[in-house]
Amino acid sequence: MHKKPILVVLLGVAVGLWFVAQWLHGNRSAMVTVEMTRTEQQQWLLEYTFAKPVQQATFIRNPDSSRQQRWQPLEAGFYIGRDAEQREFIARADGQPFQSVAFQLTPTYVSLRKDYAPFMPFSDGGVAWFTGRFKICPEHCQSAMQFVYTFTMRAPEDVHILIPEQQGMGALSWQETSATDGSLVYVGPQQGNSEGVRGVTTLLDPQLPTSLQQGLATETPALLNFFNARLPSLTYTPMVLASYSTTDDGRYGYQGGVVNQQMTLHWYGAVLSERLRGAYFVEDTLWFVAHEFAHLYQAGQFSQDQAWIHEGAAEFMAARYLQQSPLTADYTELRFQQARQDCAEEHDPIAVHYACGLVWSERIDAEIRKRHESGLFFLWYMYIDALQQETSAQPDYTELYYKLMGEVTSEAFATELEETISARYRALQ
Repeated sequence: MHKKPILVVLLGVAVGLWFVAQWLHGNRSAMVTVEMTRTEQQQWLLEYTFAKPVQQATFIRNPDSSRQQRWQPLEAGFYIGRDAEQREFIARADGQPFQSVAFQLTPTYVSLRKDYAPFMPFSDGGVAWFTGRFKICPEHCQSAMQFVYTFTMRAPEDVHILIPEQQGMGALSWQETSATDGSLVYVGPQQGNSEGVRGVTTLLDPQLPTSLQQGLATETPALLNFFNARLPSLTYTPMVLASYSTTDDGRYGYQGGVVNQQMTLHWYGAVLSERLRGAYFVEDTLWFVAHEFAHLYQAGQFSQDQAWIHEGAAEFMAARYLQQSPLTADYTELRFQQARQDCAEEHDPIAVHYACGLVWSERIDAEIRKRHESGLFFLWYMYIDALQQETSAQPDYTELYYKLMGEVTSEAFATELEETISARYRALQ
């Protein structure tokens, strides 16, 4: 072949590669604009805008189908459906592409299995909503694209809007690049209290009983001191949102979570002043709060397919906190006994994460204490430190946990425990 044809071929290849590179550059990320509005009439409106027209938009988090009942399209012709893999999506009934779509929402509390509630109402009219619930993929979510979500929250001018390290009145905009995570956005009359409880910013529902509010104010500094002495200290000021809402179907309980430097504590159902008189309400509440504080210090180092690692550890750390006081020592022993029974009998994977997770964490702690008096906290200190130095975009949380466990106990112990745990989860299938 002559040199000239060779040069022509090479030039063609180079041009082709350039076009491919430009296409990849333009398509490596998806831009989605999410605008939430709370009107003067307490209506909540949501609008999505995409960078280019789409045939459908698929939600990332799909714990149930409640969006289909609770989201009302503002324009006829749009609907929310579910695909063969039970993922909710937005599309037009006529199959035509669209670039924006809007809904009216129901801003009441709903308990979602394996996920954070979309709205956490406060009795004074304030509401905290979880951005992760509203993240969506243009078309489908199977691609390796990165996502950039531009959020805007609009409300009447006298309403406070707070997210970690940012706040405003009437309107606030920010960006999030994590498709699988999110933040809590508080919208309401409170501007956050960083004076009542030193070391945290609090947003407390005024309808919470005074004794419960005082208990949170008393225990929070003690919990901070407890965990600061055992795990890497927090590098930020956490935001604690504690709220209450009624229910009209007789349900009652509480739900908590930790997301993006924020801790939520939500009670719902029966009047709390009556529940305060119930057996073990104080102890249950203290365990609940201590469990969520443990998650704050775990630095988001979670493996969802092996959730026993962080849930079991949080349960164990809550137990250790309560065991400091002789007033709650008997209660913690009852919790351990119940966990052992549930671990042996439970068939629900989520319940196993907690019950068996506590039992297995207790075993790990006892084994580590043969060499290190800090027990499980010693392992978690190493684990958090190692993950904070991890350079991989997707570290293998479980493999690292067992590796470090073997180093602070023995490889034989870590291997035997891993086999026990695998067998327990196989039994659920």
